[in-house]
Amino acid sequence: MSESILKQYRTSDLYFSAFLSSIDIPLKFTEKEKTERETKVIFVFEIQDSVLMRAKALYFGGTGTVVARKFVDNMRSLKSLCYI
Repeated sequence: MSESILKQYRTSDLYFSAFLSSIDIPLKFTEKEKTERETKVIFVFEIQDSVLMRAKALYFGGTGTVVARKFVDNMRSLKSLCYI
């Protein structure tokens, strides 16, 4: 299997989604998932497995760095998608 194959990664984690966007992983689309209590927004990215594993390690390990302004802008954009 080639490393260049892109797979869909789905997450409802707003902060991790903003981090992915800030490291230039493009958001492909959003989905809404309804339960009895709430409606959740799912952010869908297309990303290589190796890039996703590295991004997770950086983010959840606390060693990932991004431009603060870019992260804030991405947070605002993603939050606005939650209310459309």
